[in-house]
Amino acid sequence: MPIAYDLTLELDPDRETFAGHVAITVAVSTPGTTRLWLHAVDLEITSAALRAGDREQAVAVLDGDAASQMRGFVLPQPVGGAGAQSTITLVIDYTGHVSDLSGRTGKDEAGLFRERAGGRWYLYSQAESVFARTIVPCFDEPRFKPAWRVTAVVPPGQVALGNAAMRAEHALADGRREVRFAELAAMPSYLLAVAVGPFELVDAGALGRAHVPARLAVANGDGKHLARALRELPRIVSALEGYLDRPLPLAKLDLVAVPRFFGAMENPGLITVETAVLVGERELVAVIAHELAHQWFGNSVTPAWWDQLWLSEAFATWLGDRVTASLEGAPAPERVHGARAQAFAADDAIDAAPLVHRIATSDEVEPAFDAIAYEKGAAVLAMFEAFTGEPAFRAAARGYVAAHAGTSVTSQAFIAALAAATSPAVAAALADNLAHAGTPVVELAVRCGAAPAIVAVARDGVTIPVCVRFPAAPAAAARTRTCVIAGPHTEQALPAAAGCPAWLVGNDGSHGYYRTVWRDPARRAPLAELSREERLGRGDDAAGAFRNGELPIADALAELAALAATRDPYGELAALAIARAIDPLVDEPVRPAWLRWLADRFARDLTRAALTAPGTAVERVLRGELVELVGDAVDPAARAAARDAIDHHPGGDRDDAELRLAAAARDGGELFDRIVAAAATATSDELRDDLLEELGAFPATYAPRIVDVLLDARFAAVRVWPALAAMLERGGDRATAWRAIHARLPEVLAALPAAQVRAVIAATAVLCDAPTRAELAAAFTPRLAAIHGGSPALARAVDRALGHALATIDRCIARRAATGDIAGALTVARPSQRASAPHR
Repeated sequence: MPIAYDLTLELDPDRETFAGHVAITVAVSTPGTTRLWLHAVDLEITSAALRAGDREQAVAVLDGDAASQMRGFVLPQPVGGAGAQSTITLVIDYTGHVSDLSGRTGKDEAGLFRERAGGRWYLYSQAESVFARTIVPCFDEPRFKPAWRVTAVVPPGQVALGNAAMRAEHALADGRREVRFAELAAMPSYLLAVAVGPFELVDAGALGRAHVPARLAVANGDGKHLARALRELPRIVSALEGYLDRPLPLAKLDLVAVPRFFGAMENPGLITVETAVLVGERELVAVIAHELAHQWFGNSVTPAWWDQLWLSEAFATWLGDRVTASLEGAPAPERVHGARAQAFAADDAIDAAPLVHRIATSDEVEPAFDAIAYEKGAAVLAMFEAFTGEPAFRAAARGYVAAHAGTSVTSQAFIAALAAATSPAVAAALADNLAHAGTPVVELAVRCGAAPAIVAVARDGVTIPVCVRFPAAPAAAARTRTCVIAGPHTEQALPAAAGCPAWLVGNDGSHGYYRTVWRDPARRAPLAELSREERLGRGDDAAGAFRNGELPIADALAELAALAATRDPYGELAALAIARAIDPLVDEPVRPAWLRWLADRFARDLTRAALTAPGTAVERVLRGELVELVGDAVDPAARAAARDAIDHHPGGDRDDAELRLAAAARDGGELFDRIVAAAATATSDELRDDLLEELGAFPATYAPRIVDVLLDARFAAVRVWPALAAMLERGGDRATAWRAIHARLPEVLAALPAAQVRAVIAATAVLCDAPTRAELAAAFTPRLAAIHGGSPALARAVDRALGHALATIDRCIARRAATGDIAGALTVARPSQRASAPHR
């Protein structure tokens, strides 16, 4: 077990290598230990020694197998006394590599990496999930929380930042500066962080109850864009501290801007954030609230292993969203629904995993950071909060954080805290949900008679907290909401004054993470009685039932039409959820009729006036989803107006992505050429990447031209691939896009980094016919060995990706066959009920 790391890193943003020196104090409990194994990847170990007092003895270094990502150290004599624990210090000198994200390697933000801003290089780190081992040989597992004492040696004129505050610095004889940071008492390796560069440092004041000193570190010249971040940061900290009733658990905080980044990373004391978030307006509060929530959930109380990742990511997502809503007003239903839609889609995957699932090897860790851990986990927490009530759930969260601060835990720690704050039955239901894969389904019915009751059946042996709503009794004094933990068969008596309700909402406020199936559809609430959130939930219920073969195509189309006819954007978004479930099952001969049918149902939203109006947030979301689905059915005049709006600034920072898509009409060749030319002469990596991604908005007839761009030596192929992936996502475009890729597949695969090929295979899982499935298997199977190049980890990842894609296609083919005559259903589809005025 590691007790402490004394780590020195020699870092220069202008170089692609670095040097390290680490002394690891280790507690050895097994008598006669002669070898230690540490995680180490892409590190050249130049020397290793066992230190005892002033004496160091050489240690032999063994190569480990690639799958374990470990190196062995043979000690000069056995250590570890019988019945007692021995403490030793292992001293290692080594060198490593810094990834260049502006290059053509396709490297992700992993380990140490560098980027350019304003013509200068900046160096950053990303140790989560298993990348600390590329920075320092270490015990790279989250259950270990040793002390860290870090020193950075940097060139003159460079700012050096770490997890802790600078304790001392001095100049070296060669002109470099040695910056020593204060000790951190307990931190897992995945949170190790450094940043070096000519940063502009902006004071953000003292934050929270403990008056934590804070700064914003940005590229030189960006400091003038930080007004909103400086204004919102204290409010976010105050809201988090208020909910948890604990001070921010940091001695200092630096928020560091990274030009191109996957989003943000919660490293204690040194949170890295994409520059566009920190200096811009979009998503700033949500992103910062999430990362600061991690300071309690993940950093202070740490999951003991990656199979418990939900304890970090689900909690930070849930609490971050909660704080964002408190600071920006009630959460927008369309945003909440968008996150739930991601969770439902992940739960519908052919190999969906539960929130807590086995992770046995290092290459299984990174894929665990998915919509299950984030969006589903947050939705499950929100469901239990709505069921128990905010005070009880807050007490559980506070008790959990207070009891386990500074430690590593498993899910049982929060389950116990929830039981103490609520009841063992509620805690047991949470444990059930953590172990359940797939979207839970609750069947509902109303039993009338002398003792009216709600009858709830939770499928698949899981127990679900269910809250239903029904009309108030004439006296208006009766409760109109009742909750129950639904199991295999659960009956909940209705209030006597309620009688037998005429209708029921099966998921009050759509707070529950489950799908509702009605045994007695006549009791289902009329659309006019549903809130905005419940209308969205109604669409999800129908979409899920259709996917599972429980709702015939004619009934699905009728429900879609009824929701679209509400003329309410939330009802229309609900209708689009059903449309997205149907769309993959529409084959190419039927697709024109399907698109015409959809366009007719949403005709008022696809006019020039509707597409070019500023619109509310939900209307913009609706427009984007509509245009993505109906494509060429967009009114040509509206397309032309939209194209004119962006003709002079392709790739500009615009919120209305649907207008860019509308602009990419069949006659958009000139616009396509201008975007490619602008990308070739872009003055920054960020602008070039934005422009190349913009190509994915064009119709699939442009797919061969995008393949040409991908193979163009002026561009990194890995930066062009997202445009083709976007085409594969669109129902009307995916077959054409696949044909363009398949026609030149050997060239495409040769141009892309090996690690990116897994993403190419994964993107093809949206295809849905037997001939294409055969093409896919024939195209990739003989190339697998060349793709993974002998790397066991990459071989496993590629094999899994191909197996997943083929199995997903097989399921889609089976669903399409079971759906029956979609063309015939389109000719007779009618709304299932009269449209009513929307309920606001």
